[in-house]
Amino acid sequence: MKDSRNNVLMHLENHLRDFPNRIALRWPASRPSTTNPYSNLPHLEITYRDFSHKIASFAQGLLDLGLKENDRVIIFLPMSLEMYIAMFAVQRIGAIAVFLDSWARIHHLGASAECVTPRAMISFKQAFDLVAQVPEFKSMSFRILLGPSEEHEKGSRKQSFDDDFHYFQDLFKSKEASIAAVEPDATALITFTTGSTGKPKGANRTHRFLFAQHNALSKIIPYRSTDIDMPAFPIFSLNNLASGVTTVLPAIDLSAPSERDGEILASQIIHENINCTTLSPSMLVGLCRFAEKSQIKLPGLTRVVTGGAPISKDDVKNFYQIAPKADLWILYGSTEAEPMAHIEGREMLSCETSNDPEIIEEGVNVGRISEDLDFKFIKIINGPIDLNIDLNKGAITSNEPSPWASCEVNLGKIGEFICTGDHVCRDYYNNPAAFSGAKILGEDGRVWHRTGDLGYLDKDQNLWIVGRTNNAIERRGEYFFPVRAEVLLKRLPFTGRCAFLGLTSGQGQTTAAVIELKSEIAEQNKINLDFDFKSALTEIQRLFKKNNIPLDSVYFVGEVPMDPRHHSKVEYANLRNQLQTGQNIIFQEFF
Repeated sequence: MKDSRNNVLMHLENHLRDFPNRIALRWPASRPSTTNPYSNLPHLEITYRDFSHKIASFAQGLLDLGLKENDRVIIFLPMSLEMYIAMFAVQRIGAIAVFLDSWARIHHLGASAECVTPRAMISFKQAFDLVAQVPEFKSMSFRILLGPSEEHEKGSRKQSFDDDFHYFQDLFKSKEASIAAVEPDATALITFTTGSTGKPKGANRTHRFLFAQHNALSKIIPYRSTDIDMPAFPIFSLNNLASGVTTVLPAIDLSAPSERDGEILASQIIHENINCTTLSPSMLVGLCRFAEKSQIKLPGLTRVVTGGAPISKDDVKNFYQIAPKADLWILYGSTEAEPMAHIEGREMLSCETSNDPEIIEEGVNVGRISEDLDFKFIKIINGPIDLNIDLNKGAITSNEPSPWASCEVNLGKIGEFICTGDHVCRDYYNNPAAFSGAKILGEDGRVWHRTGDLGYLDKDQNLWIVGRTNNAIERRGEYFFPVRAEVLLKRLPFTGRCAFLGLTSGQGQTTAAVIELKSEIAEQNKINLDFDFKSALTEIQRLFKKNNIPLDSVYFVGEVPMDPRHHSKVEYANLRNQLQTGQNIIFQEFF
């Protein structure tokens, strides 16, 4: 039944009532020009009252423009006040916000438009220039431009450029739109997977799903009214704002990681009195490296959340050196289901299975599975899984075999982790083919999400992730997984980024270790040509042999390709193609 209380915007409406003068957002007034973490970076701010009024005012502008319920509106903006005004205004009128990360490239834009057939897009002039040749955008009715053109600034509305666009600042109206009544399962937000393993898929986030996700996250990350949080993930900020805390937007460019990012984040943490932050593992490592190099501590941090890619115990230990008073929560999740599991860093460090620091555990401990999920482990199965469920049949009797019997593995055994629950996306927007590849319909009508992650449950009910199904290496009838080998490689003093993967050969698959030298070593090597590859190979072989990991080849490459969203996960398919075609290789050795 339609009701305005089903609309996820009710969170902000409650904040407007309960604490209108609390600061909702703070953001840098300009791009940082200094690398000194003790130099203050000026910020602007807005209260929940003014934030809510701007959203309602802009929402009325969208209605006046002709947008309506269920219209899809692409929002292609960096983290900013304008991005959140646009996203929440679209949801306020019952339309669907289609969010594209700032790192998205033209094939992401084309895939998103093909999926959602947008009625409007809100972005910069450069983005509209980019999509001008993309056929899927030709039928789009409204182009809303952030940032006035020179002609617009002069007040001239006769230019052909102006005729094609509506201006962001012109959509704020004196009248404020009310919150639209929606069905609980109406789509509120569409976000896209990275597409690193194929075509990007649009996760269908309904209003019910967003409420459930907020509730699940709040159990793990309970905010206090005095918290000041800096989330580096645009979508994660939604949970902050739903919780009613003050959110500081990071001053770094998420679409183009820089070696300066650690310095900039440290400056904001110090000067904005930030006590909570959410960072990708690569950002966390960068922050720790800068703090260690500069000999600074961050005692004001009380809680840091990281996720999106595996994080090693070494990185966890390094974090506590710079923020000894903080809790470090490692979240395991995905575009389709966040959170799935969580663990605090000190608990991760306490779960040692060997006294020998050179012996690496089989996988990464991601902690306890969310209490709001049901889960299973299934065999490594390529392609769709059809349980042949007859939903009209009713409950299965005790004499009938479970439809899961042919694919489920016992707890404690390695299998693909699958889950179901209210904060698990049931489907992909306008993409039934993606459903068959990533979902399983259960006997009770529930939809199970296939994570593609291989893992097992230990005796303490902790979930351990050992790798991805599509990156499992089958060598001579035995499976091997990347995580353990990559932890070994990361510990080597010369390793920047690294990977462990399988390469196809005439005998099946062989194993390959891939290393990108640390930037300072790579630069020295270019100048002096004195890196000792032979000694490095000897050490790699010794460690792999000690851990009983077979090693058939080692490659030193110019750059290990990483995912564009978090810059923390290896793009294995891309790397495999480079190795097999001889690209990007500096040195190689076969055993």
